Amino acid sequence: MNRTSLLSLCVAASLVACTERTPGPTTGADSGASAALPAPAGQTPTPAPGGAGNAAAPEAERPTPSGTPATDAATADSGSQTAGINDAGVGEYTGAPAAEKGTCSAAGLSPRATPASPALPPPVESMRQRIIAAAVACDYTALNTLADENGKAVRFTFGDATNAGEYWRASEKLNNPVLARIVKVLNLPYAKQGNLYFWPAVHVTGPTSDKDWSAITGVYPEDEIEGMRDQGSYLGIRVGITPEGDWQIAVDGD
Repeated sequence: MNRTSLLSLCVAASLVACTERTPGPTTGADSGASAALPAPAGQTPTPAPGGAGNAAAPEAERPTPSGTPATDAATADSGSQTAGINDAGVGEYTGAPAAEKGTCSAAGLSPRATPASPALPPPVESMRQRIIAAAVACDYTALNTLADENGKAVRFTFGDATNAGEYWRASEKLNNPVLARIVKVLNLPYAKQGNLYFWPAVHVTGPTSDKDWSAITGVYPEDEIEGMRDQGSYLGIRVGITPEGDWQIAVDGD
């Protein structure tokens, strides 16, 4: 082989070697998947942070944590916070001695007054409600306090007694159901005379018909009602309260 042929053969061999060489990895270009980190021999290569299968999900695609959503503490039932019925001053009287509670004539009656018609001025209604509540609780101390609440004692007798609570306590011990009668008349229709609201109304209007007399049935025994009818006037207990709520009268007789 001559020298020229030998040179041509070498050139051809060099060209073949260059075209068959596999290019190495290109650095600096992000193909969307990072190359695996080199690992020691015998171990599986660890994907690089942010590589395929380990990339952070977009905000909109992140899964929502499981669990029940928290309730809004401000959406409480407002009805459960209602303070109950507005009774215009009904008191919860618990100051009566334990031995007296439930032992008076009014103990079995309701402590809630029936609605007045027409409606009373608030101070009058408040006093009416509180008298009833105290009487049903057999609380003589509370009754005496109400009698003197505005500095003017209640007319409760035509005698010389000065303590209404003690006077009614003594009456109850003699089986005179004065507390029950006070409660019952305060639940009857009322009438205004001068500066006082009176219960029952027949004390002011006068019992002129069977309907008037039937209004006090249950307050007094039938024989006592017949005695009043014979005299032509109501002589039973009457309760008087001023427009300012001052309890002034709770007396019977003439």
